[in-house]
Amino acid sequence: MDDTERELAEAAASLTVEDFKYLQEHAMIEPPVAPSNANTPVTNTQSTEHAEAPKRPSPKKKRRRRTLHRKWPDIGTVLQADYFDQHYEAEVIEASRYKSGKALKILTGPAAGEVSHSPTGAMLKATEAQRQENNLGRKGIANGWLFWKVKGGSNG
Repeated sequence: MDDTERELAEAAASLTVEDFKYLQEHAMIEPPVAPSNANTPVTNTQSTEHAEAPKRPSPKKKRRRRTLHRKWPDIGTVLQADYFDQHYEAEVIEASRYKSGKALKILTGPAAGEVSHSPTGAMLKATEAQRQENNLGRKGIANGWLFWKVKGGSNG
């Protein structure tokens, strides 16, 4: 395939259904002809000059990403979690530098005093030493929003 043929192939590949309709309406291209099957006898003797093009399935719609809007607990709320018999606590603090305006300060364990901008980040920091010590990897933890629970009540 030389450069001209390659250029034409790229241009043809980018044509849309509307482009084809326009070209057909202005007699710039002929309508597509259905492929003939040698094993099937021809019964229609009418002209195929004005035959409609077979409908092609519409292209797949682009998947939309699902957006979750999590509601942070109020500032000062203490959260708790248990992971492999180890208890962890964290407090929701004000953090104006983050988009949410809140962060989690870890209160217990080896990571006590560390601050994270997300519940998942706080979960990973809080459990890091225990996971390394017991060679757990990320077993049993994936989502900080599900990991942390409000201490002594419901999440709100």
